[in-house]
Amino acid sequence: MGADLNARERLIAALEGCTPDRVPFSPFLAYVWESLPASVQAAGQLAFHTRIGADPLWRGAPCPVRVHLPATVTTRSWQEGPRRCVETVTPVGALRRTYLKTPAAGDQTEFLVEHPLKTEDDLRIQLWIEEHTEYTLDLEPVRQHLAGDGAVGLSLGMLLPRAKSAFQDLVEHLMGTEELAYALADYRETVEALWQAMVANDLRAAELALEAPYRYFITWEDSGTQNYAPSAYRRYIATEVAQWVALLESDGRRYIQHACGHLRAILGAMQASGAHGVESLSPPPTGDITLAEARALVGETWPIIGGIEPTRFLQLSLDELGPYVEQVLADGMGPNGVGRFVLANSDSCPPGVTVAKFARVAEVARGWRP
Repeated sequence: MGADLNARERLIAALEGCTPDRVPFSPFLAYVWESLPASVQAAGQLAFHTRIGADPLWRGAPCPVRVHLPATVTTRSWQEGPRRCVETVTPVGALRRTYLKTPAAGDQTEFLVEHPLKTEDDLRIQLWIEEHTEYTLDLEPVRQHLAGDGAVGLSLGMLLPRAKSAFQDLVEHLMGTEELAYALADYRETVEALWQAMVANDLRAAELALEAPYRYFITWEDSGTQNYAPSAYRRYIATEVAQWVALLESDGRRYIQHACGHLRAILGAMQASGAHGVESLSPPPTGDITLAEARALVGETWPIIGGIEPTRFLQLSLDELGPYVEQVLADGMGPNGVGRFVLANSDSCPPGVTVAKFARVAEVARGWRP
């Protein structure tokens, strides 16, 4: 390992194939943060990283692009018992979506239970929205982030206001897996016309995002074959990602793909699209490919961020966590000990993982050597 580096230098060295002084540990705090002690939350996430000795990796730092719907589009919402209904009204029709809070989530988290695009006419309404949407550059949130917590560590800027590829947005937010599959069978041309309009808008936004001073970009792509076939990934997602990559690399930037699901069948396609590594890779049971298998598949020069499986992080004791993390480090670095690797808990960290566990992982990472 090389000379002492600061957190930003260490992360860039790990991502670019230089020799860091040690393997970076960059915890993902989504979902777990609100369960940590109030005093920890009050001090802020940068103070938390400093306290445990971790390297801040700001995933999804503020997007520099703002989206503006047509002035003729209006939105209204209302409650129907435990459900919150939202209607978007346009000159060519209306779309409705519904959210539900559940007791299991402590009435804090809403789940989308009715997608807005349910018929072919609904897709045409959404196409009209896409065709009349405008984008503008707004660098002020970026400046504030980089002058605050983002001054320490490395920021992965959010590339798009949509925060994910067009097809993944159709899967998650607009149609759902089942309805999208039926629509592709019944009226593929209409689906693909909408998809192409969304992709075109994403590229317009990505061009504006180049004005931000980020070296690395990310989206919440949530890649994984639980929600679509590998062929759909290659047809609709990898092709769009390849366009982002070409645009970013023409200006010396990098795209890192957030992928928190089953990746065995698509990791090769992800690498082939030009993404500069994968973020939130998880072994089973959350994922479907072990870290050692992933490293063997992509080689030593493609960065992997992740490796600590969420349920193991929650269930292992402090004593058990040390040997487990050492194995994760060995697998992530590969048999020659030179793989491009950033240690992290993979994506959604279960509430209940303690500060002591994060500190233990950081301690093991600081002392580990291949």
